Amino acid sequence: MKLIDEKGRLFGKVNLIDLLVVLLIVAVLAAVVWKLGGSRAAAAVAGTEKKAVYTVEFEDVSADIAEYAKTQVDKTLVNDSKQIAAVITDVRTEPYDNELGHVRLYITVEASASFTGNVYKVGPQEVRVGYEYILKTSEFELTGLISALEVTDG
Repeated sequence: MKLIDEKGRLFGKVNLIDLLVVLLIVAVLAAVVWKLGGSRAAAAVAGTEKKAVYTVEFEDVSADIAEYAKTQVDKTLVNDSKQIAAVITDVRTEPYDNELGHVRLYITVEASASFTGNVYKVGPQEVRVGYEYILKTSEFELTGLISALEVTDG
């Protein structure tokens, strides 16, 4: 018994062109199902959103920049030109180098964090104590270290 007979049928029963059409239809249906439901399923597997409150510490910041940072309270953070679910809730300073007029700056952020891959993320950035963090609003950007983190179900 031949795999394809002289009439172009697979095993003498199924027309090859009909089989290809059926496979194409199945592939299109699978793509539609994935597009409509797959992203929601992936989000469900990724975990639920948690409320994260974290503080980012910036050392050796000029007093002018620290004063400007205080105007950013209640501003939404951005990443890749898109707003993320995170808001600056508090800005405070401590003396750092009086000779140069520099301060240590602490900015507290309240955000919606997801727990994926054994790490909390706010937008695309990982959030954990001791981790370098780029804090960015539409008007302001500094890189510091996360010095405190509290995550609740909130």
